[in-house]
Amino acid sequence: MDWAQLDLNPKVVAAARRANIQSIKEILCLSGPDLQRLTKLSSSDVRYLHKTVAAVVKNDPVVTALQMYNEECPFPTQNRKLSMGCPVLDLLLGGGIPLMGITEIVGESSAGKTQICMQLCLSVQFPRSYGGQEAEKYYHFLLMLQAQSSCEC
Repeated sequence: MDWAQLDLNPKVVAAARRANIQSIKEILCLSGPDLQRLTKLSSSDVRYLHKTVAAVVKNDPVVTALQMYNEECPFPTQNRKLSMGCPVLDLLLGGGIPLMGITEIVGESSAGKTQICMQLCLSVQFPRSYGGQEAEKYYHFLLMLQAQSSCEC
């Protein structure tokens, strides 16, 4: 964790490091008394630590499904899509599979779900100019494919 991004007293940062706190998530998951016991800080210092960390997280705005649907998202990656490698399917899907969120692929037996997942594993490796992600998300698609293939639905 980059402690420099947080506007904290050096005493608080030193105490958090001594307590071996590695992430913002750890700070937010610990209650005030637990954090106080671990860091040996005063309750006001712990409250300020929680408030400061929460403010950093709060700066990442929440996006609703309606905003995504209306394409009002503040993040450029939320409007990006992964090409299916087939212009007809891309047109049908409005440009491809959205990169943000979870896309569930369902259908009857032998409908082609596994084939689509395998095609996505290939497409994700394409250069961005061809609608791919240059292999940035390859393992996520492999995990999705493995989970889908092992399901006895």
